[in-house]
This record gives sequence, structure tokens and C-alpha cells, in this order.
Amino acid sequence: MHDRGVCASVVLVVSLVVLGLRAAASPPPDVSGSWVLVEVMPAVINLPIVGPVEMTTITALLVHIEQLGTKLTIERAYCFQEVRTTPPLVTTVIPDRFVASLNPLPLTAWLEETPEGWRFVQPLCVDVRGAWLVDPEHEVLPTEATDPRVFDQDGDGHPGLTIRVALAGLLGGDAYVVNRTCTALEGWVLEDGSIYGAIHWSSEQNVIAARDPLLLASYVYTMDPDPTKHFFLMRRISETDPCLVIRNSLSSLLRLPPG
Repeated sequence: MHDRGVCASVVLVVSLVVLGLRAAASPPPDVSGSWVLVEVMPAVINLPIVGPVEMTTITALLVHIEQLGTKLTIERAYCFQEVRTTPPLVTTVIPDRFVASLNPLPLTAWLEETPEGWRFVQPLCVDVRGAWLVDPEHEVLPTEATDPRVFDQDGDGHPGLTIRVALAGLLGGDAYVVNRTCTALEGWVLEDGSIYGAIHWSSEQNVIAARDPLLLASYVYTMDPDPTKHFFLMRRISETDPCLVIRNSLSSLLRLPPG
């Protein structure tokens, strides 16, 4: 089942076909094939009992790109998602079942030739998890498990999606959430063939039920004000590279390009 969402590519198809077929001053780089896409999204959240916590979400996706000129059609599959917190008083575990249930819609991106090099652009894409929304970008997320828009996306018998949370060693357990994440990517095709740049994102998450009532408090993300911490990186991989290999090599994948 696809995540309920919408990608801006839907409304840009006609213009992007023209853009993709337009003759460029020089041939665009060949970015077709298989990639791993790593998105790094840092924020600060206020949690009950604990207070302000730095929370960085790292998402890895397997990406396959079909290319026609400068137009790119992108198929995505989630590999894993990690949540890292500072101070390490909060532990959030995204179960494999959660990740396996995510089936994002394909999207359209494109390449642009500039005096500085070839620019990679993926317009706004909205992914809604655990709820069906008529207007994925603007509709208010459900706040209760009884909302008819909520469904059991990961198929574990509980509403929404299940995550595991522990706070300061004082309480913890399963929480059932609905989530909306909006992302747009702007970067550059580098000399080594990788693609690197900024990720513009927002995220909302409501806890609609929980084993421990103290976990019912929903929270709001406040973006880390340092724009250099919000980035994405794409590197080519073999089609046979499993997610476990990618996860174990995450540190080397995240080595940043010079400058």
C-alpha cells in the first residue's frame, strides 16, 4: 500500500517533459540506475519530563532513477530509519515492520545546467503515514485512534504505526502514531558522481494511542537553525546491496564532500 501523500511532480509533468527534452548546452550527467539516498533532518523537540531534546532523524532509501534528458523519474523504497537524540535520555526505535510498511509514491525530479555545474532538484513531496487524508499537504492530522481516517498501516493490530519509546529510564513502551513528512531536495552532481545538497523539510507526528498514558503527549519539531546540518547525500550502489550492508556502512556513506 502506498503512503498517502502527494508529490509536486504530478503538477509539473508537462513542463518537465519539455525541460527534459530541451537541448542543453552540454549533455547532462547520466544519473540513471541504483542509488542509496540518505536524508539527515535535525530538530529540537520538547518532551514531557525530559524537556528540550535534540533529535536527528536519519532516513536511508533505496532509489532507482530512470532518466530522459534532464527529466528524472524516481522510484523509492525505504531501507531504514534511525532517530538519534542528545542528551541520550530518550530512545526512539523505528521497528522494521514500520519501515517495511512504507511504500512511497514515485516522483519526478530534474537536472538543471548552471554556471556552477549540474543542479539536482526534487520538488516538494508529502508522505502521510497511518492515516488517509483527502488533502495530504494541508489537512489536519488525526489526534485520536477513533478518527475514521486512521488505519493500521503496519498490520500489527494497532492504529496508525507503532514505535517504541523510552524516556529517561522512567517510562516507556509502544506508542501508536500518525505522521506527515514533507521534503524537497536541492543539490549538485559532484565530480565523484555523488549528489549532495540541502533538504528542506517539515514533520508532524501525533501520538493517537499508547500503552503508557504518559506517552500520549504529542510534540512539535523545531528545526535546527543551522542550515548546514540539514542535508541529503546520494551514492551509487549495486542493485544487490542489502539494507544491512548499507546500515553498517552508514558512517562511510555520510562522509561529506570537500567544501
